[in-house]
Amino acid sequence: MTRRTRWLLLPLLLGCLDSFAPAGAIEFTPPPAYQTWWSAIEACAGLWAGFDRVEWYEVPGVDYPCPAYEGRCDGWWQPRHTIYLAHRWRNDRQLVEHEMLHDLLQRGDHPPVFQACGV
Repeated sequence: MTRRTRWLLLPLLLGCLDSFAPAGAIEFTPPPAYQTWWSAIEACAGLWAGFDRVEWYEVPGVDYPCPAYEGRCDGWWQPRHTIYLAHRWRNDRQLVEHEMLHDLLQRGDHPPVFQACGV
């Protein structure tokens, strides 16, 4: 492989990395309660999808820099199926279901179903 070819491949490889991964994020196995919460938010939204498709990450602290706006996040969904949660909020049902609903909808905005489901 020539030097030029290596430089051309670098952007392709970097493009495969998550453009938003908070510092210190560590993948974790969701507790059993998350499966119950997933089923509840599915029923409320009238949408069904595989719970196991989601990759869960814990971020140290109460919050972390948010890429969506100037400020901080306590939870964040990234397409396709990645959810980041600040350590402090990992067991907060409303926040976790909020991020789950983003995953079920596969969108980052907040249509009326968020309010209808109380998340």
